[in-house]
Amino acid sequence: MRIRWMAWGVMMVLHFLALWGLPDELAPALAGSVYLPLMPLRALGLPVLSAAPSGGWAGPSVLGWAVVAMVWALIWWGVASLIARVTGPRRRVSPLA
Repeated sequence: MRIRWMAWGVMMVLHFLALWGLPDELAPALAGSVYLPLMPLRALGLPVLSAAPSGGWAGPSVLGWAVVAMVWALIWWGVASLIARVTGPRRRVSPLA
């Protein structure tokens, strides 16, 4: 279980550091990682985007950032679970079970 938490924490930290560092080469993918989870919720009428400045993109609202954090926390938890399952100790299965 410890490897799952460690892998999840590392992936979350790296994702959010990339968002704030925003390397130019990764900018479209990182912007998509923020806006793609929000678009279906915006279509449903939830206020996940704040008011757009003139001629610019609307940034996520507080609710939007919370949704983005929860979506990516769940995605990275799934990845960490797969990593833990592959690298973790093997359990013996009883032949009578």
